[in-house]
Order: sequence, then structure tokens, then C-alpha cells
Amino acid sequence: MARGRKCSKDKLKERLEELRDAIEKQEEMLGKLKAEKKECEKAIRSLETDELLELMAQKNMTVEDVKTVIEGAGQA
Repeated sequence: MARGRKCSKDKLKERLEELRDAIEKQEEMLGKLKAEKKECEKAIRSLETDELLELMAQKNMTVEDVKTVIEGAGQA
């Protein structure tokens, strides 16, 4: 009968479970980080859109004016 010492197989099983738990936590954190990254990208796009709209207002330009400028630049 064993005297309190775990056999190598039991230690490996325990370590495997620890690794599985650690991987699960890392995957959860990765999901949270990806969601935060997406929110940051969305906020940046929103700020850039606001900048563009402000510039358009300063220049008295409409969306159609901007489209014309962009299409003309693509043909040059």
C-alpha cells in the first residue's frame, strides 16, 4: 500500500488538469482582449468619421462632393 506518495501517473494527471485550467483561463482572457481591441478600433473609426464630417462642414462640402473628389483622385 502506498504511503502518501503519488505515483508518477497521478502527478502527470494532476499536472495535465492544471494545464487545461491554465489554457482555459488564457483563452478566456484572449477573448476579452479581442473584444476590447474591437471596441478600440470602433472608437477610432468613430473619431475619424467625426473629423471628416467636421472638415466637410468647414469646407461646405456634401457627401456627394467628397465622393466626386475621391473618384477623381482614383482616376488620376
